[in-house]
Amino acid sequence: MREVRWVLIFMALMVAFGVAIAGDLIEVKNLKVGSGRPYKVAEKSLDVGDVYYIDRQYTIISMPDELKGGTWIMTANDDKHSKGEDFLTFEVTQPVTVYVLHDSRGEEEKGGTPPEWLSKNFEKVEGWKVEVTDANMGWFNVWKADFPKGEIKIGGNADPPAAGHGSNYVVVLFLSKGAPIESHGKLPTTWGEMKTK
Repeated sequence: MREVRWVLIFMALMVAFGVAIAGDLIEVKNLKVGSGRPYKVAEKSLDVGDVYYIDRQYTIISMPDELKGGTWIMTANDDKHSKGEDFLTFEVTQPVTVYVLHDSRGEEEKGGTPPEWLSKNFEKVEGWKVEVTDANMGWFNVWKADFPKGEIKIGGNADPPAAGHGSNYVVVLFLSKGAPIESHGKLPTTWGEMKTK
């Protein structure tokens, strides 16, 4: 009972000080795309049924619960042949975990190869897949990496030695575990500190 009371007090303080709560969108600034196409941060958190490209009507059929509620960048499927190690750049004001949803056709299980920036800088999350209405692809595989606050660079979908892909990636963001909570008041506590007290 005592723990429940502390949780309620903590949540009330978070609301009072305007702190971001799970499900709130992460602030993404200075979104730049090598192709000049108008990528955008979705206006709502990621969920089943969402259209994930700016230029196609494919939707998400199923996904791991851990990805639901994330802030996500709607990309263009017409950029599936994009190249350049900084093809997509943006800034975040807090440390984040970046998830790249990558076309399963461009990976070993379907005879493909992911781009080097993805296989070198991200870790594939085994067993996670995002099923979609694009019947040719079937599903995205999921890769993740942690980044500090500041600028984040994502390479082109077709950067060498990429092969086999037929669709572009999608980017999903979550606050890193233990990241400081962005406060609009005077509450400089981190989730990690709260868990240890």
